Amino acid sequence: MKKPIKIFFLITALIFIFIFLLLLGGSFFLHKFLEETLDTNFTYTESVRALLTQNANGESEKELKESSMREDYRHISIYYENNFSPLLPITKETLDLAISKNEKLFGETILEPIDLLVFEDLKELRGFSELNDVDGFYSDFHKVLAFHNSEKDLILAEDKYALYAFQKMVLHEYTHYVFDRKVKNSADYPMWFIEGAAEYVGSDPKEVHFPYFEKISFEQLKSTKQWQEARKNLMGDPYLQSYYAFEFLTMEYGEEVIKKIIESVDETRNFEDSFTEITGLIVLELESMFLSSYKD
Repeated sequence: MKKPIKIFFLITALIFIFIFLLLLGGSFFLHKFLEETLDTNFTYTESVRALLTQNANGESEKELKESSMREDYRHISIYYENNFSPLLPITKETLDLAISKNEKLFGETILEPIDLLVFEDLKELRGFSELNDVDGFYSDFHKVLAFHNSEKDLILAEDKYALYAFQKMVLHEYTHYVFDRKVKNSADYPMWFIEGAAEYVGSDPKEVHFPYFEKISFEQLKSTKQWQEARKNLMGDPYLQSYYAFEFLTMEYGEEVIKKIIESVDETRNFEDSFTEITGLIVLELESMFLSSYKD
């Protein structure tokens, strides 16, 4: 074998060995990360499977599922305790509504399997999520939606406010799931847009009123950390503010404007550039325009 050919094969072999060691080290790092993050005894094979499937089931989630009843509906697996059974028909109707409203807003979306976990009360849900101020949540990492069952008796007694709150909770969290399926990278979007979409789908306009609230600059509603800080502002309401911004956009430009913005961001990877390209507004102009339109 000629010397240049030997050198070529030697270099190729070294490259393959380097890549193999890099992947091996990365997979062991992932295994350690998942064990510490999810507090579970993942095997090495399970860790690699979590990476490949992009679905990590922690020990608490496994235990909950094993002790729950299960109902498969469309692409959703509902896990619940027996006393939730009377609410299953309403839950399915609400999921149908969520699917319909999201398709209207975002267009056709590939809907992958998702688990819906029903908790007995708010305390149990917050203990599972390790978040102290949520009524429901969606986790793309765990591939789960979750809400609580605290108002079951009121809903079955046909209390319209309890039913509205329940349906809004389901619609809101399901919209987060669809949004993550629709966009190429949710990190490209500010939190006010993400939460505004979920509030817009989850809310009945006839049930939303425009009380006074202290405006929070959209510049302070971009990151998750900023959003959590804004929620502590007793005079502000970032959810309601984001809802009204979405309502203004859809009334001014039509609902298709949301899909156009998303399609543009998928190309530019810059939300503010795409927002201006599609609407002709900068975000700072949106702040004053949507507020004045409701206060005039």
